[in-house]
Amino acid sequence: MNEKILIVEDDLNTLEGLAEILEHEKFAVSKAKNGKIALDEIKKSQFNIVLMDYLLPDKDGLEISRLILQQAPEIKIIMMTAFGSVKNAVEAMKLGIYDYLTKPIDLDELLIVIKRSIKEQQLISENIDLKEKLQQTYRFKNIIGVSGKMQEIFKKILKVANTEATVLIRGESGTGKELIARAIHYESSRASKNLVEINCASIPETLLESELFGHEKGAFTGAYKSKKGKFELAHKGTLFLDEIGELPLGVQAKLLRFLQDRIFTRVGGIENIEVDVRLIAATNKNLEQAMERSLFREDLYYRLNVIPITIAPLRERPEDIGPLIDFFIQKYSEKNQRSISGISQDTMNVLMQYKWPGNVRELENTIENAIVMTDSDRIDTTDLPAFLQSQITEESQSTVVMPEIGGHKESFKDQLVVCEREIIRRALKDAKGNKTHAARKLGFSIRTLRNKIRRLNLQY
Repeated sequence: MNEKILIVEDDLNTLEGLAEILEHEKFAVSKAKNGKIALDEIKKSQFNIVLMDYLLPDKDGLEISRLILQQAPEIKIIMMTAFGSVKNAVEAMKLGIYDYLTKPIDLDELLIVIKRSIKEQQLISENIDLKEKLQQTYRFKNIIGVSGKMQEIFKKILKVANTEATVLIRGESGTGKELIARAIHYESSRASKNLVEINCASIPETLLESELFGHEKGAFTGAYKSKKGKFELAHKGTLFLDEIGELPLGVQAKLLRFLQDRIFTRVGGIENIEVDVRLIAATNKNLEQAMERSLFREDLYYRLNVIPITIAPLRERPEDIGPLIDFFIQKYSEKNQRSISGISQDTMNVLMQYKWPGNVRELENTIENAIVMTDSDRIDTTDLPAFLQSQITEESQSTVVMPEIGGHKESFKDQLVVCEREIIRRALKDAKGNKTHAARKLGFSIRTLRNKIRRLNLQY
């Protein structure tokens, strides 16, 4: 073990005895016989744990602990005293001290407390690392979407992120509703706090209320101890309720009460619990139809639908298909340790014409499948899943892509805009962003290319 422990104790026999035992357990030990020396040690070195005597010759242990936690709140302080009392323990815990032991110290108990505190520190550290990775992964700038519809969503994320308004995200399955929810959280002032997610459709109705609001001991068979729900775990942060259209009516009523009064009770409890939680919900269901059939409360709908964000299906924004393909090729090439340079034009035509009922998720799975199956450094139509190969027709083999927008063929003018944007984007990508080279490939002047990039709001 490399964990560092500072022992603050004015009794030299106790100080040396504890130091010897902890050094034998492979801890790195420093010693201080009063509060002043302890504070000097904290300034010089980083410690995992401080063993603090309650009575010190210069200041009491509570005061020294308060000063230490101001400088290094991550340190776990274990208080030791021969004058143990409930009052002292309560004061210590309110201050943020990790645990409280009475003298004479039970060495087995001390080692258990130390090891438990170190384990908690490791979990906290891992959680911080995970949050940092999540922030990089789910910031909206990393969500792929060059279409006007996605750009509008990005603008809306920036507008609503730092408000406290409830957001309702709507869209078909696979459009990326959870990514938008995470982007809102990580762009908000709550980004350093918990983002707690729950899929309302994945939990049995009998357990859902307990999962959301927690339960008290004995509330139902198997409730052997009290448990916090997702609302309490999300305190000061954000709670994301996916598939909210699946909430049973009883839970809907309880959620409505929270949105109105910001309080709730655990299952089997009588005490009102107040938490500070920002709520984001998502659904692929038609809530208006559900209200007409009395399956979804109208008053809850209006409480949720304060800021609506609707994600268009992929078939209505075909200009996003090319950039998404490039992104997924890079992602899964690295993941599977393959060197895939790109995709053939025939294959791109097939992917552009397919309607993608599973949206972005289906496209992602298709590209991952193709990367695993291909024997080449370039994805071809023969690498696509069988259901897509059956879509290949004489029209899809041509070099001209005629996408269907919004589920039906639009005017030739609309199709031309989509095709032109995709062709220019691919030329820029092939030229590695060099506009002069791309213009030469396309037969444009550099001025014409720049005007088209601006007019088409093209990102590459």
